[in-house]
Amino acid sequence: MRQTIDPHLEFDWRPVLWGASVVVLFGLVVNLVFLKPAWFIPATLVGGGVAGARSGFYGQSANNGAIAVLLGSVVLTPILTYTRIMSLGIESLGDSVFVFVGWAGAWLIIVMMILVPHGYIGGVLVDFTRRKVGGPIGY
Repeated sequence: MRQTIDPHLEFDWRPVLWGASVVVLFGLVVNLVFLKPAWFIPATLVGGGVAGARSGFYGQSANNGAIAVLLGSVVLTPILTYTRIMSLGIESLGDSVFVFVGWAGAWLIIVMMILVPHGYIGGVLVDFTRRKVGGPIGY
């Protein structure tokens, strides 16, 4: 008898939303308060780790971390792009919209290539630590 394969991405919404909120909060703080955009990469590790910690013992911690970073970055992209464009001093509306769309598109490509794997790694690290220590991390 043949078995059918039904591939799909498993994740839980509650841990994803926790991780996404951490990504948004840390992203705003490191970009707008500390003015250090490169610190957003460790922030994605933390967001993925929070999503992994909020997952159950048999949950998909790494998937939750990756999707949390993706969702948080998509929410954060318009805010950061708007603040960067306003700091450039572009006065024409057409130029502002053009730069906004280009900048946001480039940012989302960077998110897919660099930041989402960091969220995945954050979830993996938390899950690995939780299983090695055996303690109540995230329960």
